[in-house]
Amino acid sequence: MIKDFKKSFGSRVKYFRNLLDYSQEELAEKIGVSSNTISYIERGKNAISFAKLPTLCTALEIEPYKLFINTTPNTDNEKIEYINNLLKFANKKQLNIIGNLVKDIIDN
Repeated sequence: MIKDFKKSFGSRVKYFRNLLDYSQEELAEKIGVSSNTISYIERGKNAISFAKLPTLCTALEIEPYKLFINTTPNTDNEKIEYINNLLKFANKKQLNIIGNLVKDIIDN
């Protein structure tokens, strides 16, 4: 059960890190841990200390409860929302590339 919790928690950390387009190194620097620590957390190998939780949430720009509920997209609507959130951080050139790619995929 603890192992499953650590994996779920780690995937949520990774999800929110990716939404902000942070590398593991960037997130690690923001919360004062090594990038290896972030990697271990995201893979469910380690847990973050309770003392670091507020710092992690501030860096990820989320409320703490969001790390404890399932935010991994499962349904089609959740996947669309996840993609929309990622697109918010794309620049004009990236949006054009993504738009063309999606159009090519759907047209085929």
